[in-house]
Amino acid sequence: MRLKDIDEKINYLDAVKKYINAMNLLSINRYRKYYAELSVQYMYFLRLKEVLGMLVYLYKGGLLKREEKSMCLVLLSTDRGFVGSFNEILAKKLLDFLEQTSIELKRFIVIGKKGAEYFKNRKDVEIYTDVFRKDIDWEKAQVIFQSVVEQYMMNYYDAVYIAVNRPVVKGVLYAERVEKGKKAVEGEKVQAGEIFYELFKKATPKVPVAIGHITSYSSHVIKFIPPVLEGSYMEDGVMNFEGDEELILKEVLRLYLNFLFREIFLEHFSAELSARFIKTREIIKAIDKKRSQLSHQKNKLRQERINNELIDLVNIHMSIKEKLFKDVYDTWCTLEVSEVFNEESIEYLKERLGIKKVLKRKDITGFRIFSKKSLYDFTLEGLFRLFEW
Repeated sequence: MRLKDIDEKINYLDAVKKYINAMNLLSINRYRKYYAELSVQYMYFLRLKEVLGMLVYLYKGGLLKREEKSMCLVLLSTDRGFVGSFNEILAKKLLDFLEQTSIELKRFIVIGKKGAEYFKNRKDVEIYTDVFRKDIDWEKAQVIFQSVVEQYMMNYYDAVYIAVNRPVVKGVLYAERVEKGKKAVEGEKVQAGEIFYELFKKATPKVPVAIGHITSYSSHVIKFIPPVLEGSYMEDGVMNFEGDEELILKEVLRLYLNFLFREIFLEHFSAELSARFIKTREIIKAIDKKRSQLSHQKNKLRQERINNELIDLVNIHMSIKEKLFKDVYDTWCTLEVSEVFNEESIEYLKERLGIKKVLKRKDITGFRIFSKKSLYDFTLEGLFRLFEW
């Protein structure tokens, strides 16, 4: 490979790294934005869930108390790449869920181009794309949500399940306490979802903010309708409701499901951004490793070129010197060498100077060449005689 080719590859890797770096920064910044949005709204959601739990406990109708014989299943995937095995893991989770459940699947919805690739051969699938782009297209998402809820209210199916990825972060939650001031709750692994939001109960009425760094994401198939309300009903709670109880229940349920729908979409999109951040970080590491290998190869090739140039210079220098001994190329010349010379050195001199006759002597150090007309003395003894002269 030529140096020019290596330079072109290094420049290409640098250009790709700039693009991936930009994607990496955008992913983490958007992740923080959406994750903070989840945090600031959740105190309202907790109170709404508590009210709904009370209503469901008191309500004797069958709006949310059905035997689950049929269901609607929604898969949230992605419309963009660079997310690693994000969609593959979630699709496997959904397939495992279908194998284990005995509930009839009446409606199957896939949101996202990448998820559609796994289920495009199914005839009963509804595919929606371009919902998760640079941001969430809430208008398209709202249309899907309303369609799902309306069919549930019309008793077309008895439950709605959503396959979703949730971000997992190692975070720090801060709560203000009057007696101790600000105290950090550290070292807790926080998962967006039920586990994540349990930690908010420790906070004061002030709006909490989650701060942390991404570690991974996890796949879940969660029940969307009827909502899971265990633990939200408080026996000692007191609430006053005026009006038709079913009408109030439907309105509170609508508000709750609307928030839950947004929360699920925000969680999934946050998980997608975290997956993209992790994947781009891996790509950047791979680019740096490849660039280092190319730089090493470039330096090695450059050194080989320098070595070849040096060898050429040495050969030129030796050729010039050999012109001084042009009369040595005579078959009648004799080479006398010290007896300490090894055979390899002797053979090199014979080949280089074209001499056939060699004599080894004990009384010289070095070598000399002589014929009837000339003498070339390269011994220490000859050097000393030169200084004496």
